[in-house]
Amino acid sequence: MPETSLPVRHLFSMAIDADLSSATRIKGGPFGSRMIASVDSGTVTGERINGTILGPSGDWLYRWADGTMHLDVRISIRTDDGTDILMEYQGKIVEDGTPRSAPTFQTSMDGDYAWLNKIQAIGIGSFPEGGLVYEVYELL
Repeated sequence: MPETSLPVRHLFSMAIDADLSSATRIKGGPFGSRMIASVDSGTVTGERINGTILGPSGDWLYRWADGTMHLDVRISIRTDDGTDILMEYQGKIVEDGTPRSAPTFQTSMDGDYAWLNKIQAIGIGSFPEGGLVYEVYELL
């Protein structure tokens, strides 16, 4: 019998600072209209991970003809104790405007955050007061 809910554990909240006014825009391309936005700062706050978002990071978003937006994001995170983590995700923004994503992580295989290399996460975004915030959950 299929599951109707999945077991998750909250991993962190991520507040992203992106200046969309300076984004590169390519209209009417073969995959739809493309927007390339630089993400140069932000924060990650959680029980097991706390840190800052470093540049260069960015989103290579594109909008299909039906209005669906496809996320293609790479984020560099430096934890408060100095570990660098690459977070990559793809996802969608559909009719209700909520970003949904599927992050994966890469970091040192022998460090304190090596467990991140083995997990699959999900992220649900929101746009409070003009910003972008994701709640990121580890699938158990």
